[in-house]
Amino acid sequence: MMPMITSDVKVVLGKEKLLLVEFPEGKILVEITLDELAEIMEFRYAIPWNRSKDTLEKLFLIIEDILNAYSGLYEKSLTKEDLMRAVKLRRS
Repeated sequence: MMPMITSDVKVVLGKEKLLLVEFPEGKILVEITLDELAEIMEFRYAIPWNRSKDTLEKLFLIIEDILNAYSGLYEKSLTKEDLMRAVKLRRS
């Protein structure tokens, strides 16, 4: 069992990727590419991400769900696959 995360989890946008970083330690928890983010958007909203007026709103919702998955009350290790599935199905 992994202990609950007690420090802050921050979203860090890098070149063509999004990182979840545990602060103040600076430990990278997960790295998600832009292609993976686009895959989540296309799966959840059934539209190409670049054709929608509210693309940014949807992206912020996804980022919020990713953060919620890591800042929630998880008592077990959350793999990247679990995270992707939870965010796609909005189970965070």
